[in-house]
Amino acid sequence: MESKKLVIFQANREEYGISVEHVISIEKLDNLTPIPEMPVYMKGLMKVRDELIPVLDTRQILFRDQTELTDKSRVIVVQTTELSVALLVEDAKEILDVQTDTIKPLSLIAANGSNYISGMVNLDKRLIAVIEPGKLVDGLREMDDIKEEMERQLAAAPE
Repeated sequence: MESKKLVIFQANREEYGISVEHVISIEKLDNLTPIPEMPVYMKGLMKVRDELIPVLDTRQILFRDQTELTDKSRVIVVQTTELSVALLVEDAKEILDVQTDTIKPLSLIAANGSNYISGMVNLDKRLIAVIEPGKLVDGLREMDDIKEEMERQLAAAPE
């Protein structure tokens, strides 16, 4: 039976998973540089392995509420088709190996509003939404502004 590894994280006390194939690393939030006039969900830029990466607040994106920073707060650095982004989460809990047949697609009604959720994993007393990070990021309205700002930051960075 085929299985899929998911990085499980928490946002607004709900559990979500991202396939490890999209995940570059999991980091502590460190040296965040705020950028003026960016969307409310963009917390700023962070340097990860000598690369400037926008930090996006998953709780703000999903629930329109800010993530409270604690010792458990982490950023999950993911690669989308166009750029790497760091998703700020309340807690990156575990890497879970799930059987692919336990990932159920969303109903058509639920999928319309949440096209970034590719399915749900129903485990004992746990329901985990599987997120496609590329679709999540591409669905953000102001993402073009963030991409332009990233290009400006890269052009201004000393070699």
